Amino acid sequence: MTDYIAIAAAAARAAGQILRDGWGKPHAIEFKGATNLVTEVDRAAEAIIIEQLTRATPDFDILAEESGAQARGSAFRWVIDPVDGTTNYAHHFPYFAVSIGLEENGASIAGVVYDPILDQLFTATRGGGAWLNGAKISSSHAQTIGESVLATGLIYETWESDRGLDEITRMIKHARSIRINGSAALDLANVACGRLDAYCDTGLYAWDISAGRLLVTEAGGAFKQYGAATRADLTYCIGANAFLGAELERLLIAAR
Repeated sequence: MTDYIAIAAAAARAAGQILRDGWGKPHAIEFKGATNLVTEVDRAAEAIIIEQLTRATPDFDILAEESGAQARGSAFRWVIDPVDGTTNYAHHFPYFAVSIGLEENGASIAGVVYDPILDQLFTATRGGGAWLNGAKISSSHAQTIGESVLATGLIYETWESDRGLDEITRMIKHARSIRINGSAALDLANVACGRLDAYCDTGLYAWDISAGRLLVTEAGGAFKQYGAATRADLTYCIGANAFLGAELERLLIAAR
């Protein structure tokens, strides 16, 4: 498993260098939806990740946000988000990350989330704990929502849909504070190291959570999906420390 982390970490750092090289510069922005951006940096970063992962593990399947699936009949699959937080990146807001997860038959077994601006590399392996730049990390000890800082997100089709807004309103009314940071992978990494107490969101795809969910669970927290796992538009996710899951479920899921 250590070899897989080394492979993913090297690919994430290579992509991170591309992100740093393009940081603060004008970008060729395209739209995958009304507000869902993609830039030439996303594509360049994804290409170098796929190149390195394929060279190291040529038989593994790949699922990447920008280029889609490469099915090779393997039980193992790399799940890649080259820039989780593209809107932040395009607007020169320094909160985004490279996310690479490795799954075996759909279960996360290794994951890397890399913040290239702060040079912070989060890693986790199943049963091996969660780490930040080589130091072991753990989730927070907040006991209640009222003493917690929660992160959430807005779906890309906010202009056309109210999905998720009721849950955000409930969080605002019950939590100490909430954050909408714009990067699910980095928010989950920050739950894993205790900077955030939980991350709760809807409309997430495999590349958003493959690495982050493992970071949270290996750091002592819990991650759970509610709804149809194959339909991101119907799925709600909660990644939290060890104490908040049940209360968040009552607040956000049972109240639906």
